[in-house]
Amino acid sequence: MALKRVERLDPVSQTRARSARVSGLLRTNLVNYILLTLGALVMVAPFIWMLSTSFKPQAETITFPPQLLPKRATLENYTQVFERLNMVRLYMNTAYVAVVKTVVNVYTSTLIGYVFGKFTFRGRDVLFYLVLSTWIIPFEVYMIPLYVMMVNMNLGNTYWALIIPEISSAYAVFLFRQFMFTIPNDLLDAARIDGAGEWRIFHSIVLPLARPVVATLVAFYFMWNWNDFLWPLIVLTTSDKYLLPLGLSMMVAEFGTQYGMLMAGASLAIVPVLMIFVSVQRYIIEGIALTGFK
Repeated sequence: MALKRVERLDPVSQTRARSARVSGLLRTNLVNYILLTLGALVMVAPFIWMLSTSFKPQAETITFPPQLLPKRATLENYTQVFERLNMVRLYMNTAYVAVVKTVVNVYTSTLIGYVFGKFTFRGRDVLFYLVLSTWIIPFEVYMIPLYVMMVNMNLGNTYWALIIPEISSAYAVFLFRQFMFTIPNDLLDAARIDGAGEWRIFHSIVLPLARPVVATLVAFYFMWNWNDFLWPLIVLTTSDKYLLPLGLSMMVAEFGTQYGMLMAGASLAIVPVLMIFVSVQRYIIEGIALTGFK
């Protein structure tokens, strides 16, 4: 049997080869960092421009060529927003709807995902794919029948019309079901042997272990509910129940040329979303990794 001859490099050649690998890795990392930095600048530039414009006087918002930083920063735009638009009321309405919808949606969806992920029953896969198929149906397809249904239930111009249609979500069910595959069945069986019921197992074992996924869903759905515009525009008819996106649209219609005031309103509207995202950012990354999307 012929043996292959293994050629060993001398120490100098090994050092050169190692240096070449390190140099190649550094060049690759440098290119990646440059591309990521350029992409981050492209994404952050509109936000920086919005924030800068919110502090500019009206005359500076229409100057040409435009300038990034204001020459004379002012808070007049923010005071005008609170005076001409009931921002406190809009904040309270939006916070109430966003929090209730997020809590209800995430809780019911995680419960359904737990059932699909850890229980075996006839027609489970068919039912799951049926639920998942609703994910691909555009909202514009069924928004008119949904509105007629809400009106027939005497829920028009109420927050219940915003909450009930989104009591659960196929995306959240799918995400939580994927996470359930990472929890060993032996852990749940041990709890059952100790006498714990399914509700106790779900609340005391599953939810604490699923904290990254739950935080990810809370961040996503709070952001979506906070920025929801089309369905509240259809359902809500009185201004005292308007949400922030609707209030900002009214401000655009009324003060369309006062760009500083518009940017001030948009900056105020984005603050809660940024706070939620920053507070659960590490959970979002961990949750996406655990559910198989890394």
